[in-house]
Amino acid sequence: MHHELVVEGRIVNPGSGVVHDTVQIGIDGAFITELKKQGLSGERSIDVRGCLIFPGFIDIHAHLREDGSEKWSYKEDFKSGSEAAIHGGITTIADMPNTPLPAINAARLRAKKELAQLKSRVDIFFYGAITESNTNTEELAGMNEEAIGYKIFLADGPLYIGQERLPEALRAVEAISTSKPIVVHCEDQELIENRREELEKNKDVQAGAEVHSWLRPAQAELSAVRRVLSIASGIRNSINIAHISLYDSLLLIRRTAGIYCEVTPHHLFFNTEDLSMKKGLLKTNPPLRTESNRRKLLDAFIRGEIDFLVTDHAPHTIDEKTLDIMDAPAGVPNLDTFGSFVAWLIYSRGVNPELISRVCSYNPAKFLGLTDRGIIEVGKRANLTILEHRRVKVRSEQLRTKCGWSPFEGYEFPGTVRYTIINGEPFIAASDAL
Repeated sequence: MHHELVVEGRIVNPGSGVVHDTVQIGIDGAFITELKKQGLSGERSIDVRGCLIFPGFIDIHAHLREDGSEKWSYKEDFKSGSEAAIHGGITTIADMPNTPLPAINAARLRAKKELAQLKSRVDIFFYGAITESNTNTEELAGMNEEAIGYKIFLADGPLYIGQERLPEALRAVEAISTSKPIVVHCEDQELIENRREELEKNKDVQAGAEVHSWLRPAQAELSAVRRVLSIASGIRNSINIAHISLYDSLLLIRRTAGIYCEVTPHHLFFNTEDLSMKKGLLKTNPPLRTESNRRKLLDAFIRGEIDFLVTDHAPHTIDEKTLDIMDAPAGVPNLDTFGSFVAWLIYSRGVNPELISRVCSYNPAKFLGLTDRGIIEVGKRANLTILEHRRVKVRSEQLRTKCGWSPFEGYEFPGTVRYTIINGEPFIAASDAL
């Protein structure tokens, strides 16, 4: 059979590991139409027999910053964010709702969708935010048509809801649809506020970059995780604990059946000593933790105990991030470097490539209810991420993100994304440096 595109190389599917013999993937339009060891022909062909071919990576947690207000588009927009995603091997993104016009109703979700359809080269889906003001059935029902899932913030910002309102929020989503997943940001707002008050009373409590970690201690995450777990077992929706930073959080989560969790590159790579050196550049919520904790979390990831690897891509300008630690916004950009970070996991930390296909492709697709992707097989979308084993150094001038910097700048990784294929369209992602 003659195809529009034939890709030849070693595929990595969940459940099957790396196929050591080369396989040909026949692609027509946006879909995979044939898989065969040999004999396929195509109008175009891509020979990547020295690379690993994964189902297209899916990022279930990113902040692309754009909405109709355009107030934050100087940080990132759907065009630049999608280009950064392609550079990092990501074919599908689920965008978080906390923009200047937060996604708290159907109209705002539709407006975001329309902007993304005009600008983005990757598929972008959108979470709606559950707040203290929109848990009524009518409003949620309207939003349910537009949202891929829902986000609940248990700390900070205008979308914050108190832990005492969490049962109501979870039941409100369940009443509308049990098929929509829920992501929860777990930090205890009351504990954080108590520490802020203590800091105001005694300015010498902490000094330097460490103050951010002191304000958001391990207890804040653990307290919120315990609260979610105490009520989530009776909820039929899939629930994911966002960006866990503590190994002890994982131990709690694994004792509760049916609860998912995700981890970020920065929590697997950096520690509190890095935060002390780089200050606001590595300010994140939740904050970075000790080296001992980082190692335990990484080891747990390697053992397959964490469900998703996400970017939590949070682009801010370098001017914003180099402010005093108390004034710098939290979050780091991770889209551009995602594929190279995955290569570091595989080639430097011994992570099984099959595990990567699960936590970066299959599990995210299943969590979001995207049955047309997440695995390489006939009938699925032709979304592929092709990793090349070749050393690259992260340099800001090579990044696609509009904010123009990376927490990994200057680091050398043992691999990079050679091609990102989205709905059958190949994009060359590799360069001499990131």
